[in-house]
Amino acid sequence: MAIVDEQVQPLRVLKQHEYPVSSPGEEQAELTAAARDVLAERRRQIEVEGFSLEHDSQYDLGEFPAAAACYALFAQRQVLGLRKCEPDHAWPWNLGCWKPGDARSALVKAAALLLAEIERMDSQKQKATHA
Repeated sequence: MAIVDEQVQPLRVLKQHEYPVSSPGEEQAELTAAARDVLAERRRQIEVEGFSLEHDSQYDLGEFPAAAACYALFAQRQVLGLRKCEPDHAWPWNLGCWKPGDARSALVKAAALLLAEIERMDSQKQKATHA
């Protein structure tokens, strides 16, 4: 798993379907299907698409949040019964990269893109403090 922590190290493998709770010593809470799907999508982006942290570092103009917003707005339109399938004007990449699927799939992709942006920001901050 290539998702990184603040020390830019591979995240320790969490027990299946568990994540740390906010307070040390508390019991582990089970991941929901939604959380598992977001993490799986982020892993797919890294392992299948090749969107590693090094690759993602080039996107420092807000591309990930913009793409996430487009996917979220697509999902909203689907929920409202609107049929517009193309991305909003904020879509940062070519149309061949636009693959929203259904409303839930689009939201999973949006959340994974936000996770990618947070990881990118954390990595940038880590590099800046070690420079």
